Amino acid sequence: MNKKKLIYIIAAVVAAAAITVGIVFLVKSLNGDAVITPTAETASTLKEQAIEALTTSPDDAKVLFEEAKQQYDEIGDTNNSVDMAAQLFLLENK
Repeated sequence: MNKKKLIYIIAAVVAAAAITVGIVFLVKSLNGDAVITPTAETASTLKEQAIEALTTSPDDAKVLFEEAKQQYDEIGDTNNSVDMAAQLFLLENK
């Protein structure tokens, strides 16, 4: 009789684990199209891309600086936000 109880307990644990994993995957797939939260890393990447684009396409650089500024504003990074505003001012007043 103990073997049957042990088998039922193991089966219940495996079923619970499978249900939990299924729910996690379901939630992740439903939230997969969510907007990415701005981070300092993504804003810095945009800033670097804008700096690289200055030599080839000032218009693309302007768009990238604007996006980086917006992200810096959203995360509360005042120093980099001011830096992006300065870059935009310089681009517009060339």
